[in-house]
Amino acid sequence: MSVMTNSNSNSISISARPIFFFFSKSWFIWGSAAIFYFYQFMLRVSPGVMADDLMASFHVDGCALGILTGCYYYAYSILQIPIGALMDLFKPRRLLTFAAILCSLGALVFSSADSLYVAAFGRAMIGAGSAFAFLSCLKLGTIWFPSDQLPFVVGMSLLLGTIGGVSAGYPMGWLVEIAGWREAMWYVAFAGFALAFLGWSVVRDKAPDHLEEIVLKSHGDGQSHHPPSSLFKSVAEVISKPQTWLIALYGGFMYLPLSGFADLWGPPFLMSVYHFDKSKAGGIVSALYAGIGLGAPLFPFLSRRLKGYKFPVFISALGAFVFLSLVFYIPHLHPWILTLLLFIAGVFLGGQFLAFSMTCALNPISVSGTAGGFHNMICMLSGVIFQPFIGWLLRYNWKGNYAYGAPVYGASDYVFALSSISISLVLACFIVFFINEQYTKLEEK
Repeated sequence: MSVMTNSNSNSISISARPIFFFFSKSWFIWGSAAIFYFYQFMLRVSPGVMADDLMASFHVDGCALGILTGCYYYAYSILQIPIGALMDLFKPRRLLTFAAILCSLGALVFSSADSLYVAAFGRAMIGAGSAFAFLSCLKLGTIWFPSDQLPFVVGMSLLLGTIGGVSAGYPMGWLVEIAGWREAMWYVAFAGFALAFLGWSVVRDKAPDHLEEIVLKSHGDGQSHHPPSSLFKSVAEVISKPQTWLIALYGGFMYLPLSGFADLWGPPFLMSVYHFDKSKAGGIVSALYAGIGLGAPLFPFLSRRLKGYKFPVFISALGAFVFLSLVFYIPHLHPWILTLLLFIAGVFLGGQFLAFSMTCALNPISVSGTAGGFHNMICMLSGVIFQPFIGWLLRYNWKGNYAYGAPVYGASDYVFALSSISISLVLACFIVFFINEQYTKLEEK
Protein backbone atom coordinates (compact mmCIF):
# COMPACT_ATOMS: atom_id res chain seq x y z
CA MET A 1 0.00 0.00 0.00
CA SER A 2 0.99 3.61 -0.34
CA VAL A 3 0.29 6.60 1.82
CA MET A 4 -0.49 10.15 0.64
CA THR A 5 -0.53 13.07 3.06
CA ASN A 6 -2.12 16.47 2.62
CA SER A 7 0.19 19.24 3.75
CA ASN A 8 -2.81 21.22 5.04
CA SER A 9 -4.30 18.44 7.11
CA ASN A 10 -3.49 15.32 9.04
CA SER A 11 -5.66 13.14 6.84
CA ILE A 12 -4.19 10.01 5.37
CA SER A 13 -5.38 8.02 2.39
CA ILE A 14 -4.12 4.55 1.66
CA SER A 15 -4.15 2.90 -1.73
CA ALA A 16 -3.18 -0.60 -2.70
CA ARG A 17 0.50 -1.25 -3.01
CA PRO A 18 2.50 -4.27 -1.87
CA ILE A 19 3.25 -3.98 1.83
CA PHE A 20 6.89 -4.98 1.31
CA PHE A 21 7.38 -2.01 -1.04
CA PHE A 22 5.73 0.42 1.33
CA PHE A 23 7.81 -0.74 4.26
CA SER A 24 11.04 -1.21 2.29
CA LYS A 25 12.79 1.52 4.28
CA SER A 26 11.49 -0.09 7.45
CA TRP A 27 13.06 -3.40 6.46
CA PHE A 28 16.35 -1.71 5.60
CA ILE A 29 16.59 0.00 8.99
CA TRP A 30 15.50 -3.11 10.85
CA GLY A 31 17.98 -5.14 8.77
CA SER A 32 20.92 -3.10 10.05
CA ALA A 33 20.03 -4.12 13.60
CA ALA A 34 19.32 -7.71 12.53
CA ILE A 35 22.80 -8.04 11.02
CA PHE A 36 24.27 -7.12 14.40
CA TYR A 37 21.99 -9.75 15.95
CA PHE A 38 23.48 -12.25 13.48
CA TYR A 39 26.99 -11.18 14.54
CA GLN A 40 26.45 -11.46 18.29
CA PHE A 41 24.78 -14.85 17.80
CA MET A 42 27.96 -16.10 16.14
CA LEU A 43 30.04 -14.79 19.06
CA ARG A 44 27.70 -16.39 21.56
CA VAL A 45 27.74 -19.86 20.01
CA SER A 46 31.45 -19.96 19.09
CA PRO A 47 32.68 -21.66 22.33
CA GLY A 48 30.81 -24.80 21.30
CA VAL A 49 33.37 -25.58 18.58
CA MET A 50 36.34 -24.69 20.78
CA ALA A 51 35.26 -26.32 24.06
CA ASP A 52 38.17 -28.79 24.19
CA ASP A 53 40.65 -26.04 23.25
CA LEU A 54 39.33 -23.78 26.01
CA MET A 55 39.46 -26.53 28.65
CA ALA A 56 43.04 -27.33 27.63
CA SER A 57 44.15 -23.67 27.42
CA PHE A 58 42.79 -22.72 30.83
CA HIS A 59 43.16 -26.17 32.48
CA VAL A 60 39.52 -26.46 33.57
CA ASP A 61 36.80 -29.12 33.56
CA GLY A 62 33.30 -29.02 32.09
CA CYS A 63 31.73 -27.29 35.08
CA ALA A 64 34.30 -24.46 35.02
CA LEU A 65 33.93 -24.16 31.25
CA GLY A 66 30.17 -23.82 31.72
CA ILE A 67 30.77 -21.00 34.20
CA LEU A 68 33.22 -19.30 31.80
CA THR A 69 30.88 -19.38 28.83
CA GLY A 70 27.97 -18.59 31.13
CA CYS A 71 29.56 -15.19 31.88
CA TYR A 72 28.03 -14.13 28.57
CA TYR A 73 24.60 -14.98 29.93
CA TYR A 74 25.24 -13.37 33.33
CA ALA A 75 25.86 -9.99 31.73
CA TYR A 76 23.20 -10.50 29.05
CA SER A 77 20.48 -11.46 31.53
CA ILE A 78 21.18 -8.79 34.13
CA LEU A 79 21.08 -6.03 31.52
CA GLN A 80 17.89 -7.03 29.70
CA ILE A 81 15.41 -5.00 31.74
CA PRO A 82 17.64 -1.89 32.03
CA ILE A 83 18.40 -1.99 28.30
CA GLY A 84 14.74 -2.58 27.47
CA ALA A 85 13.89 0.52 29.48
CA LEU A 86 16.71 2.44 27.78
CA MET A 87 15.22 1.49 24.42
CA ASP A 88 11.93 3.00 25.61
CA LEU A 89 13.50 6.11 27.16
CA PHE A 90 16.25 6.89 24.64
CA LYS A 91 17.13 5.97 21.04
CA PRO A 92 18.14 2.61 19.46
CA ARG A 93 20.66 4.14 17.04
CA ARG A 94 23.24 5.24 19.61
CA LEU A 95 22.68 2.18 21.78
CA LEU A 96 23.16 -0.17 18.83
CA THR A 97 26.41 1.50 17.78
CA PHE A 98 27.78 1.34 21.32
CA ALA A 99 26.77 -2.33 21.60
CA ALA A 100 28.64 -3.36 18.44
CA ILE A 101 31.82 -1.67 19.68
CA LEU A 102 31.50 -3.33 23.09
CA CYS A 103 31.09 -6.79 21.52
CA SER A 104 34.20 -6.29 19.40
CA LEU A 105 36.28 -5.14 22.36
CA GLY A 106 35.05 -8.09 24.40
CA ALA A 107 36.06 -10.53 21.65
CA LEU A 108 39.54 -8.98 21.57
CA VAL A 109 39.89 -9.32 25.35
CA PHE A 110 38.67 -12.93 25.23
CA SER A 111 41.05 -13.90 22.44
CA SER A 112 44.03 -12.34 24.25
CA ALA A 113 43.25 -13.76 27.70
CA ASP A 114 46.06 -15.51 29.56
CA SER A 115 43.90 -16.47 32.54
CA LEU A 116 40.40 -17.76 33.15
CA TYR A 117 39.40 -14.51 34.87
CA VAL A 118 40.40 -12.31 31.94
CA ALA A 119 38.60 -14.65 29.54
CA ALA A 120 35.50 -14.48 31.75
CA PHE A 121 35.66 -10.68 31.68
CA GLY A 122 35.87 -10.76 27.87
CA ARG A 123 32.86 -13.08 27.65
CA ALA A 124 30.94 -10.78 29.98
CA MET A 125 31.76 -7.80 27.72
CA ILE A 126 30.45 -9.75 24.73
CA GLY A 127 27.30 -10.59 26.67
CA ALA A 128 26.78 -6.97 27.70
CA GLY A 129 27.07 -5.75 24.11
CA SER A 130 24.92 -8.58 22.80
CA ALA A 131 22.17 -7.68 25.25
CA PHE A 132 21.23 -4.76 22.99
CA ALA A 133 20.90 -6.81 19.79
CA PHE A 134 17.51 -8.50 19.84
CA LEU A 135 15.88 -5.67 21.79
CA SER A 136 17.06 -3.25 19.09
CA CYS A 137 15.33 -5.40 16.46
CA LEU A 138 12.20 -5.59 18.60
CA LYS A 139 12.10 -1.87 19.37
CA LEU A 140 12.74 -0.84 15.77
CA GLY A 141 10.02 -3.30 14.79
CA THR A 142 7.49 -1.54 17.02
CA ILE A 143 8.58 1.88 15.66
CA TRP A 144 8.71 1.06 11.94
CA PHE A 145 6.03 -1.67 11.52
CA PRO A 146 2.32 -2.02 12.35
CA SER A 147 1.39 -4.49 15.07
CA ASP A 148 0.15 -7.23 12.72
CA GLN A 149 3.60 -7.37 11.11
CA LEU A 150 5.47 -7.67 14.41
CA PRO A 151 5.37 -11.50 14.67
CA PHE A 152 6.88 -11.73 11.19
CA VAL A 153 9.55 -9.15 12.10
CA VAL A 154 10.42 -11.20 15.18
CA GLY A 155 10.58 -14.35 13.05
CA MET A 156 12.84 -12.74 10.47
CA SER A 157 15.08 -11.40 13.24
CA LEU A 158 15.46 -14.92 14.55
CA LEU A 159 16.12 -16.18 11.03
CA LEU A 160 19.17 -13.93 10.71
CA GLY A 161 20.25 -14.76 14.24
CA THR A 162 20.13 -18.47 13.59
CA ILE A 163 22.16 -18.00 10.43
CA GLY A 164 24.75 -16.56 12.79
CA GLY A 165 24.45 -19.74 14.83
CA VAL A 166 24.99 -21.81 11.68
CA SER A 167 28.05 -19.69 10.87
CA ALA A 168 29.48 -20.58 14.27
CA GLY A 169 29.17 -24.26 13.36
CA TYR A 170 31.11 -25.61 10.41
CA PRO A 171 32.74 -22.31 9.24
CA MET A 172 33.88 -21.34 12.73
CA GLY A 173 34.99 -24.90 13.50
CA TRP A 174 37.03 -24.92 10.30
CA LEU A 175 38.61 -21.56 11.16
CA VAL A 176 39.49 -22.75 14.67
CA GLU A 177 41.11 -25.89 13.27
CA ILE A 178 43.34 -24.04 10.79
CA ALA A 179 44.12 -20.87 12.78
CA GLY A 180 43.49 -21.72 16.43
CA TRP A 181 40.76 -20.36 18.66
CA ARG A 182 42.58 -17.14 19.57
CA GLU A 183 43.26 -16.06 15.98
CA ALA A 184 39.73 -17.03 14.94
CA MET A 185 38.29 -14.72 17.60
CA TRP A 186 40.55 -11.88 16.41
CA TYR A 187 39.13 -12.12 12.90
CA VAL A 188 35.57 -12.13 14.19
CA ALA A 189 36.22 -9.22 16.56
CA PHE A 190 37.20 -6.73 13.89
CA ALA A 191 34.00 -7.32 11.92
CA GLY A 192 32.10 -5.75 14.80
CA PHE A 193 33.65 -2.34 14.26
CA ALA A 194 32.30 -2.31 10.70
CA LEU A 195 28.84 -3.13 12.06
CA ALA A 196 29.08 -0.21 14.49
CA PHE A 197 29.66 2.12 11.55
CA LEU A 198 26.76 0.53 9.64
CA GLY A 199 24.36 0.97 12.55
CA TRP A 200 25.27 4.61 13.04
CA SER A 201 24.95 5.35 9.32
CA VAL A 202 21.66 3.56 8.61
CA VAL A 203 19.46 3.26 11.71
CA ARG A 204 16.90 6.00 12.33
CA ASP A 205 14.97 6.30 15.58
CA LYS A 206 11.77 7.83 14.23
CA ALA A 207 9.56 6.87 11.30
CA PRO A 208 8.24 9.57 8.95
CA ASP A 209 5.05 11.21 10.20
CA HIS A 210 2.75 9.48 7.69
CA LEU A 211 4.13 6.03 8.56
CA GLU A 212 4.25 6.77 12.28
CA GLU A 213 0.51 7.51 12.32
CA ILE A 214 -0.28 4.17 10.68
CA VAL A 215 2.02 2.33 13.09
CA LEU A 216 0.61 4.05 16.16
CA LYS A 217 -2.98 3.36 15.13
CA SER A 218 -2.16 -0.29 14.57
CA HIS A 219 -0.82 -0.50 18.11
CA GLY A 220 -4.07 0.80 19.52
CA ASP A 221 -6.03 4.04 19.17
CA GLY A 222 -3.07 6.15 18.18
CA GLN A 223 -1.24 5.70 21.44
CA SER A 224 2.09 7.42 21.37
CA HIS A 225 5.59 6.14 21.85
CA HIS A 226 6.02 8.42 24.87
CA PRO A 227 7.71 6.32 27.55
CA PRO A 228 6.60 5.94 31.15
CA SER A 229 7.80 8.61 33.53
CA SER A 230 10.33 6.30 35.23
CA LEU A 231 12.16 3.01 34.87
CA PHE A 232 10.44 1.72 38.00
CA LYS A 233 6.96 2.36 36.60
CA SER A 234 7.72 0.68 33.29
CA VAL A 235 9.16 -2.40 35.01
CA ALA A 236 6.29 -2.49 37.51
CA GLU A 237 3.72 -2.32 34.72
CA VAL A 238 5.28 -5.35 33.02
CA ILE A 239 6.01 -7.62 35.99
CA SER A 240 2.68 -6.94 37.71
CA LYS A 241 0.95 -9.19 35.16
CA PRO A 242 1.05 -12.92 36.10
CA GLN A 243 0.70 -13.82 32.42
CA THR A 244 3.97 -12.02 31.69
CA TRP A 245 5.69 -14.42 34.08
CA LEU A 246 4.04 -17.53 32.65
CA ILE A 247 4.95 -16.59 29.08
CA ALA A 248 8.51 -15.86 30.21
CA LEU A 249 8.82 -19.21 32.00
CA TYR A 250 7.67 -20.96 28.84
CA GLY A 251 10.33 -19.06 26.91
CA GLY A 252 13.02 -19.92 29.44
CA PHE A 253 12.36 -23.66 29.29
CA MET A 254 12.12 -23.57 25.50
CA TYR A 255 15.44 -21.77 25.21
CA LEU A 256 17.40 -24.52 26.98
CA PRO A 257 18.04 -26.56 23.81
CA LEU A 258 19.83 -23.49 22.45
CA SER A 259 21.72 -22.30 25.52
CA GLY A 260 22.44 -25.74 26.94
CA PHE A 261 22.93 -27.83 23.80
CA ALA A 262 23.55 -25.82 20.63
CA ASP A 263 25.56 -23.01 22.25
CA LEU A 264 27.97 -25.21 24.21
CA TRP A 265 27.46 -28.91 24.90
CA GLY A 266 26.14 -30.09 21.52
CA PRO A 267 29.45 -30.24 19.62
CA PRO A 268 31.34 -31.96 22.49
CA PHE A 269 28.46 -34.46 22.77
CA LEU A 270 28.78 -35.38 19.09
CA MET A 271 32.58 -35.45 19.26
CA SER A 272 32.42 -37.86 22.20
CA VAL A 273 29.59 -40.13 21.06
CA TYR A 274 30.22 -40.13 17.30
CA HIS A 275 33.93 -39.21 17.24
CA PHE A 276 33.37 -36.34 14.81
CA ASP A 277 35.99 -33.63 14.41
CA LYS A 278 35.22 -30.04 15.48
CA SER A 279 34.04 -28.76 12.12
CA LYS A 280 31.76 -31.75 11.45
CA ALA A 281 30.27 -31.70 14.95
CA GLY A 282 29.70 -27.95 14.73
CA GLY A 283 28.18 -28.31 11.28
CA ILE A 284 25.71 -30.98 12.39
CA VAL A 285 24.67 -29.01 15.49
CA SER A 286 24.15 -25.95 13.29
CA ALA A 287 21.30 -27.90 11.63
CA LEU A 288 19.33 -27.04 14.78
CA TYR A 289 19.81 -23.35 14.02
CA ALA A 290 18.98 -23.89 10.36
CA GLY A 291 15.70 -25.45 11.43
CA ILE A 292 14.95 -22.53 13.74
CA GLY A 293 15.67 -20.21 10.84
CA LEU A 294 12.86 -21.94 8.94
CA GLY A 295 10.50 -22.35 11.88
CA ALA A 296 10.78 -18.83 13.29
CA PRO A 297 9.10 -17.18 10.25
CA LEU A 298 6.68 -20.10 9.66
CA PHE A 299 5.06 -20.21 13.09
CA PRO A 300 3.75 -16.61 12.86
CA PHE A 301 1.95 -17.61 9.65
CA LEU A 302 0.52 -20.65 11.46
CA SER A 303 -0.70 -18.55 14.40
CA ARG A 304 -2.25 -16.06 12.01
CA ARG A 305 -4.07 -18.79 10.11
CA LEU A 306 -5.31 -20.40 13.32
CA LYS A 307 -5.96 -16.98 14.91
CA GLY A 308 -4.28 -18.13 18.09
CA TYR A 309 -0.94 -18.53 19.83
CA LYS A 310 -1.52 -21.34 22.34
CA PHE A 311 -1.78 -24.30 19.97
CA PRO A 312 1.34 -23.31 17.95
CA VAL A 313 3.49 -22.80 21.07
CA PHE A 314 2.32 -26.14 22.50
CA ILE A 315 3.13 -27.97 19.27
CA SER A 316 6.49 -26.20 19.27
CA ALA A 317 7.39 -27.59 22.70
CA LEU A 318 6.03 -31.08 22.03
CA GLY A 319 7.76 -31.48 18.67
CA ALA A 320 11.08 -30.24 20.03
CA PHE A 321 10.84 -32.71 22.92
CA VAL A 322 10.21 -35.68 20.62
CA PHE A 323 12.98 -35.03 18.11
CA LEU A 324 15.66 -33.91 20.56
CA SER A 325 14.95 -36.94 22.74
CA LEU A 326 15.55 -39.15 19.70
CA VAL A 327 18.97 -37.51 19.30
CA PHE A 328 19.84 -37.91 22.99
CA TYR A 329 18.63 -41.46 23.58
CA ILE A 330 19.13 -43.36 20.30
CA PRO A 331 22.85 -44.15 19.84
CA HIS A 332 24.85 -44.53 16.64
CA LEU A 333 22.52 -42.70 14.27
CA HIS A 334 23.72 -42.12 10.73
CA PRO A 335 25.10 -38.56 10.40
CA TRP A 336 22.44 -37.64 7.86
CA ILE A 337 19.65 -38.91 10.12
CA LEU A 338 21.21 -37.07 13.04
CA THR A 339 21.33 -33.87 11.00
CA LEU A 340 17.72 -34.31 9.87
CA LEU A 341 16.47 -34.89 13.42
CA LEU A 342 18.25 -31.77 14.67
CA PHE A 343 16.88 -29.75 11.76
CA ILE A 344 13.30 -30.87 12.46
CA ALA A 345 13.77 -30.19 16.17
CA GLY A 346 14.96 -26.71 15.21
CA VAL A 347 11.86 -26.10 13.09
CA PHE A 348 9.69 -26.86 16.12
CA LEU A 349 11.88 -24.72 18.38
CA GLY A 350 11.22 -21.81 16.03
CA GLY A 351 7.72 -21.57 17.49
CA GLN A 352 9.00 -20.51 20.90
CA PHE A 353 9.62 -16.98 19.63
CA LEU A 354 5.88 -16.39 19.33
CA ALA A 355 6.21 -15.80 23.06
CA PHE A 356 7.80 -12.42 22.30
CA SER A 357 4.73 -11.46 20.27
CA MET A 358 2.51 -12.70 23.09
CA THR A 359 4.39 -10.49 25.55
CA CYS A 360 4.10 -7.48 23.24
CA ALA A 361 0.36 -8.13 22.78
CA LEU A 362 -0.08 -8.33 26.54
CA ASN A 363 1.72 -5.04 27.28
CA PRO A 364 1.29 -1.53 25.79
CA ILE A 365 3.71 -0.23 23.16
CA SER A 366 5.09 2.39 25.58
CA VAL A 367 6.77 -0.41 27.56
CA SER A 368 7.47 -2.78 24.65
CA GLY A 369 11.22 -2.56 25.20
CA THR A 370 10.90 -3.31 28.90
CA ALA A 371 8.49 -6.19 28.23
CA GLY A 372 10.78 -7.68 25.60
CA GLY A 373 13.76 -7.19 27.91
CA PHE A 374 12.08 -9.01 30.77
CA HIS A 375 11.11 -11.93 28.56
CA ASN A 376 14.58 -12.12 27.03
CA MET A 377 16.15 -11.96 30.50
CA ILE A 378 14.24 -15.04 31.64
CA CYS A 379 15.22 -16.86 28.43
CA MET A 380 18.88 -16.02 28.90
CA LEU A 381 18.81 -17.11 32.54
CA SER A 382 18.55 -20.62 31.13
CA GLY A 383 22.13 -20.23 29.96
CA VAL A 384 23.24 -18.74 33.27
CA ILE A 385 21.82 -21.70 35.16
CA PHE A 386 22.02 -24.66 32.81
CA GLN A 387 25.37 -24.31 31.05
CA PRO A 388 27.24 -24.85 34.34
CA PHE A 389 24.49 -27.18 35.62
CA ILE A 390 24.93 -29.51 32.65
CA GLY A 391 28.68 -29.27 33.22
CA TRP A 392 28.11 -30.22 36.87
CA LEU A 393 25.98 -33.20 35.81
CA LEU A 394 28.80 -34.28 33.49
CA ARG A 395 31.32 -34.04 36.31
CA TYR A 396 28.95 -35.88 38.67
CA ASN A 397 28.77 -38.86 36.27
CA TRP A 398 32.40 -38.58 35.09
CA LYS A 399 34.69 -41.64 35.22
CA GLY A 400 37.88 -39.61 35.88
CA ASN A 401 39.54 -39.90 32.45
CA TYR A 402 41.78 -37.16 31.02
CA ALA A 403 43.25 -36.46 27.57
CA TYR A 404 45.64 -33.59 26.75
CA GLY A 405 44.92 -31.94 30.08
CA ALA A 406 41.13 -31.90 29.62
CA PRO A 407 38.56 -34.26 31.18
CA VAL A 408 37.02 -36.83 28.84
CA TYR A 409 33.29 -37.44 29.19
CA GLY A 410 31.64 -40.57 27.80
CA ALA A 411 28.35 -41.10 25.99
CA SER A 412 26.51 -42.10 29.18
CA ASP A 413 27.74 -38.93 30.89
CA TYR A 414 26.29 -36.75 28.13
CA VAL A 415 22.97 -38.63 27.97
CA PHE A 416 22.57 -38.24 31.72
CA ALA A 417 23.38 -34.52 31.63
CA LEU A 418 21.35 -33.65 28.54
CA SER A 419 18.25 -35.34 29.93
CA SER A 420 17.69 -32.07 31.79
CA ILE A 421 16.85 -30.47 28.43
CA SER A 422 14.18 -33.05 27.64
CA ILE A 423 12.63 -32.47 31.06
CA SER A 424 12.56 -28.71 30.45
CA LEU A 425 10.57 -29.19 27.24
CA VAL A 426 7.98 -31.29 29.07
CA LEU A 427 7.62 -28.46 31.60
CA ALA A 428 7.16 -25.98 28.73
CA CYS A 429 4.26 -28.09 27.39
CA PHE A 430 2.68 -28.09 30.84
CA ILE A 431 2.95 -24.30 31.27
CA VAL A 432 1.07 -23.62 28.01
CA PHE A 433 -2.17 -24.85 29.63
CA PHE A 434 -2.03 -21.94 32.08
CA ILE A 435 -1.31 -19.20 29.52
CA ASN A 436 -4.23 -17.08 28.32
CA GLU A 437 -4.71 -16.60 24.59
CA GLN A 438 -3.14 -13.26 23.57
CA TYR A 439 -3.96 -13.33 19.87
CA THR A 440 -7.31 -11.56 20.29
CA LYS A 441 -5.49 -8.65 21.94
CA LEU A 442 -3.22 -8.40 18.92
CA GLU A 443 -6.26 -8.33 16.61
CA GLU A 444 -7.93 -5.66 18.76
CA LYS A 445 -4.83 -3.51 18.36
